[in-house]
Amino acid sequence: MRAVCWRVTLLLSMVFSFGLAAEPAFVIRDVRVVPVAGEPIDKATVSIVDGKIVEVGRQTKLPPGAAIVDGRGMTLYPGLFDCMTMLGLTEIGQISATNDHSELGTFMPHLMSWSALHVESEHLPVTRAGGITHALTYPRGQRISGQAAIVNLDGWTPEQMEIRRAGAMILNFPGQPGLRYPRNYDGPNRRARPYAELQKEYQKDLSELRLFFEKAHHYMRARQAEGQTTIAGYDARLEAMIPVLKGERPVVVIAQWAPDIRAAVRFASEQRLNYVLFSTGEVWKVLDFLKENNVRVILGPLQRLPETEDAAVDIVYRTPALLHERGIPFAIATGDSADSRNLPYEAGTAVGYGLPYDAALRAITLTPAEFFGISGELGSIQPGKKANLVLVRGDILDYSGEVKQLWINGKSVSLESKHSRLYEKYKNRR
Repeated sequence: MRAVCWRVTLLLSMVFSFGLAAEPAFVIRDVRVVPVAGEPIDKATVSIVDGKIVEVGRQTKLPPGAAIVDGRGMTLYPGLFDCMTMLGLTEIGQISATNDHSELGTFMPHLMSWSALHVESEHLPVTRAGGITHALTYPRGQRISGQAAIVNLDGWTPEQMEIRRAGAMILNFPGQPGLRYPRNYDGPNRRARPYAELQKEYQKDLSELRLFFEKAHHYMRARQAEGQTTIAGYDARLEAMIPVLKGERPVVVIAQWAPDIRAAVRFASEQRLNYVLFSTGEVWKVLDFLKENNVRVILGPLQRLPETEDAAVDIVYRTPALLHERGIPFAIATGDSADSRNLPYEAGTAVGYGLPYDAALRAITLTPAEFFGISGELGSIQPGKKANLVLVRGDILDYSGEVKQLWINGKSVSLESKHSRLYEKYKNRR
């Protein structure tokens, strides 16, 4: 019986590892390389061995037995990184059984989006076809919604997709009342509520957040007490906060309106968090404040109208350029699942409104990798880094650009998706 079980286990491991191993060695020749960390190189050769980049340049050695990929007339980019999305956590928004992106509870730092990842999601191949090779997929919820995972967009199981199982903690900062709608507005078809009542709720939310962090600090000190190996009253929620309080785990602080952004930054600074601000709102109103406080920013999505009537119609498109002009580090993300495939065009939109091309490409490759501590592995085409690469005919930030081949960890990944299958099905319809 044990022998049978062993054979079954071996067979399963072979099945699940099939197709995931990197090609032993291959080179991409005569290609224009955009390394992001340096100047573009024309007619270059990139050597990849066992899933890692070995050499980049015009004069490179051919690894023994290497396969050759002809890159003439094409450009090689590092794989794109959507650093705020819900890929793998939601499939069809209006069908609740296909959504597993949030849980009940105000403070849920121990929950991990990685454990809910749906590896067969149709959104994954569609996103890959746009040149995105890895993503940070995050849970939605209430105040602290859980831990986001950084994953490659290819694999049989979550374990095989994993880059960082616990990539970042997600903190939804309380929003002040009356910043967008009339002061007594509480949603359509609901009763009008006095501003004082809404303000009281806001202060209560702030107090609860501060109290939770205070509890987490007390818990951490108890765990770190000299000679302390166990602790009475083990709390999974507070245990998950320890890497956050130590600054070992990044925190994505989500805030939209200018007063909320200021309050969120002050709170994160007081708690000495290793934080990044994610906002789709009024970042453009607090540029000097962000610069003074050395805040790192994730923007997205950009292809939308402003939230308020008094804002310039193109202010969302121009915000990346405004951040760049002031030297504020920023990344661009989609913040969604179905729209992740549009990540390169989000960056392209920013280029059309004043952002330098190099800065736009960096905002969806190397900069988010730096934010989340994976720049030593991904984000640019350099020796020693993992071979997450995209071969494109044309410009990857333009709708006319065509992704011809894509590698994740040095493995060539199919570009077939539901979109391409439907195209093939209906293109010859009479």
